[in-house]
Amino acid sequence: MTTIQNVEQATQAAMDFVKKYYAFVFPVSARKEASRWIVDLDVSFFNPRYARVRLGESGTIEEFKVTLGQLL
Repeated sequence: MTTIQNVEQATQAAMDFVKKYYAFVFPVSARKEASRWIVDLDVSFFNPRYARVRLGESGTIEEFKVTLGQLL
């Protein structure tokens, strides 16, 4: 896997992963903290449901959480 160098690459990698499980995926935010990327995604048309994906610099998925209601 290639190294993630910017927000667009991090967001696309997270969306590609989450699209395996959800039909609707819309990016909300993305940021870099230390050596990992954190991408928040909206994954529901009707109910407030959000996913948070933590990616390593190499693009590996380190954590994936989905919450109902407010964003994490």
